[in-house]
Amino acid sequence: MPEPWAVITGATGFLGGQLVRQMRKEYRIFALGRRTPREAGVPEGPGITWFQVDIGHFERLREVFEHIRASGGAELLLHLAAYYDFTGEDSPEYQRTNVQGMRSVLELAEPLKLRKFIFTSSIAACPFPGPGGVVTEETAPSAGFPYARSKQLGEALVREYRHRIPSCIVRPAAIFSDWCEYEPLDVFLRTWCSRRWNARALGGRGHSAIPYLHVEDLLSFLVRLVEKSEELGSSEILQASPDGCTSHLELFRETTRAFFGAPRGPWFVPVPLARQGLKLRERVGRITGRVPFERPWMADFIDQRLTVDASRTRRLIDWAPDPDLSVLQRLPRLVENWRRHPEEWRKRSALRKKTR
Repeated sequence: MPEPWAVITGATGFLGGQLVRQMRKEYRIFALGRRTPREAGVPEGPGITWFQVDIGHFERLREVFEHIRASGGAELLLHLAAYYDFTGEDSPEYQRTNVQGMRSVLELAEPLKLRKFIFTSSIAACPFPGPGGVVTEETAPSAGFPYARSKQLGEALVREYRHRIPSCIVRPAAIFSDWCEYEPLDVFLRTWCSRRWNARALGGRGHSAIPYLHVEDLLSFLVRLVEKSEELGSSEILQASPDGCTSHLELFRETTRAFFGAPRGPWFVPVPLARQGLKLRERVGRITGRVPFERPWMADFIDQRLTVDASRTRRLIDWAPDPDLSVLQRLPRLVENWRRHPEEWRKRSALRKKTR
């Protein structure tokens, strides 16, 4: 019996490339990406048909889907292609790629008669709950920053097409690997493992917290989801996340323990002072042409906790993250890679930025 086909958009991104490697074991792959696989350092070879295409270009995308349909179609489509940045500023790319591009993918995918369309949204699209509150699968993706709004619109599109395309929505936590790959965590490590003036500074009481998920856990999640896809209702929302969240203070202690041999003492910066400091650093950065990663909008989240309860997802697909892959367990490996292989670290960081 021939292997089934799956379509993966965003296949030359960090997660897409990893997923191509994983899924080629069970599926033949139609891989769609903005760059060539060679440029992205992702696999080629038998069982993978590559298309260099920007999903924001409808005519070229239509040609790709016509080719897929003429080749026999596919059972699954995993939609990973998206634009994001951490500036907090709006960009036409959010509408062009994350909204209109996704609508084009849905429209062109309908004739394929897919078994399941899997849309990768984000837990970051959900607002931070109040004290003691949690984010569940039923939480509306109503956070106000541009990336979150684009994911909210993406989820709405899935629901709009749900009667024509069986689908589900996946909201991953912040995805990292042993080479980091998640830009805020990269900035934290490079700052905390340095002798810079701000190497010990933490906004508020260091309680700012989000959930993190290792890329290997996300891959096992998606594989399990594919196995269980026919048991799920259309537009089912799943959270690819551990329960709870991990704070900046916890990350700081484990990072400095791994680098210096013992955890360093943090300097807590009161929220009003941190807010003014972020504004001043951005102004100076715009003058000098070296705008820092930290932006004023981030001050709104100081000491806020994006706490997750993913128990419903675990019951639905019988999956749980590996405790040995938790961010606090993996930090020593990240620090070691950063310390011993700086060229590889910088190469991966530069590659990540090119995939936006």
